[in-house]
Amino acid sequence: MEMDAVAEKGFQPGIGWFARHILGKPLYPYQEQVGDAILAAIRAGRGDTFSVMFARQMGKNQLSAVLEAYLLFAYPHGSIVKAAPTYKPQIVNSRMRLLNMLEAPMLRGRVWKSFGYIIGLAPEPELVDEQGGPRILFFSAGPESSIVGATASLLLEIDEAQDVQIEKYDVELKPMAATNNAVTVMYGTAWSDDTLLARMRAHNLERQQQDGIQRHFEFDWRTLGAINARYRSFVEGEMLRLGEEHVSIRTQYRLLPISGAGFLFNELQRHLLRGAHPWLAEPDEDYYVAGLDVGGEERPRPGQEQQTNNKRDSTILTIGRVSYNELELPRIEIVHQQWWTGLRHGDQYARVSALLQQWNIRRLLVDSSGLGEALASLLCDRFGAERVVGYKFSCASKSRLAYQLLSLVNSARLKLYRSEEAPVDVYEECWKQLRLARYRVPAENCLDMYVDPAEGHDDFLMSLALCAEAIRELQPPPIEGAIVRPRQMYMGDGRF
Repeated sequence: MEMDAVAEKGFQPGIGWFARHILGKPLYPYQEQVGDAILAAIRAGRGDTFSVMFARQMGKNQLSAVLEAYLLFAYPHGSIVKAAPTYKPQIVNSRMRLLNMLEAPMLRGRVWKSFGYIIGLAPEPELVDEQGGPRILFFSAGPESSIVGATASLLLEIDEAQDVQIEKYDVELKPMAATNNAVTVMYGTAWSDDTLLARMRAHNLERQQQDGIQRHFEFDWRTLGAINARYRSFVEGEMLRLGEEHVSIRTQYRLLPISGAGFLFNELQRHLLRGAHPWLAEPDEDYYVAGLDVGGEERPRPGQEQQTNNKRDSTILTIGRVSYNELELPRIEIVHQQWWTGLRHGDQYARVSALLQQWNIRRLLVDSSGLGEALASLLCDRFGAERVVGYKFSCASKSRLAYQLLSLVNSARLKLYRSEEAPVDVYEECWKQLRLARYRVPAENCLDMYVDPAEGHDDFLMSLALCAEAIRELQPPPIEGAIVRPRQMYMGDGRF
């Protein structure tokens, strides 16, 4: 039975009926509960903002795609806007998920696409070329995107809302729903108490006490675990492996926020970072490694003097002295840092090359993402791939850096120079970034570290992390005077 036919009889199908009979994609009861509440607000024109928190792999993305398909099918016109922190992979995956839903027999002949970010559903297959009917627009909600101007007349969706900046939402996203007072839905999991999603959760719970309308829905892993034995076994296994208080378990499965607003280093860890060794202006005969985080350059216009842009990331070179403890585990004492803001890349290359030679740095890790790629290539060509290694930042590689950095800090194998001999500006900026450094879990078993751009930069943090990573595969240097005895060979006839 088509939806139009049942609607004429005064029956408005719920999202569960639509998912089963039109899409052939049944939903769980808790998904239907959330979807029906959102549809009721859209039909009533209330313009509510919902906060929806599902544990990982509990179907928030499926619910979102079914809801989008429902609105495209049930309404003759109108627009939906879907935003997420990144275009790739989050928005790309959302778009593919919706297209998969629209492959249902009653829908596939009416789908049209435009500009790579718009999907529509024509009233009839014959009208596909005219691109009529309702549509959905997909946008990145990352801090670098510019998305002002789009209109959400039916629904505004924010995926992984815990990772979207509050200012981005307030200034660029929420006004999209203004013209038609459209309903807004924020999906995500827990993180710290100061995220966009946490703010809306608190607001919705307060409003619910006032008017009795539920606008916040929260289902941790136990909801699906009660009806899906395989899911329950998986999560219980992860809890045994990682512990119930592991950051991934707390935030992604138990939906518990991180205390301390998600700061990377607590007071004890910052104490462990403080070393008793001095800053070195020049090298001695020790064993050194380094990490280089590359910032942009300033090119003044003709007739203008070079000016420093305080909003620009700097290039930071962190040099560490390597030694080994009684377990033959490497440890690093940071003894020197260089800080250049706006320096031309040609000059950066010259200075880093000179420092590599002066300090006889055995291994340098260079941020080779974006601006640093050319500099890393030049240094590698000059000093060799064994001595200079380019390190491209990605979700997985930054997670590797974060875990290595925390491992060295927690085992007291990474120490920063004391303040007395160090340049004041370098010492203070480095510690400022370490105090402000935060962490988040953008994906399962993936840890990200950063400094909120509104609070400062993270170039010292990243340079320090690259220096810490530089010792991961180092072998202990040979001990002077050690005698290596030749191994005796058996000749097979009783003789050695």
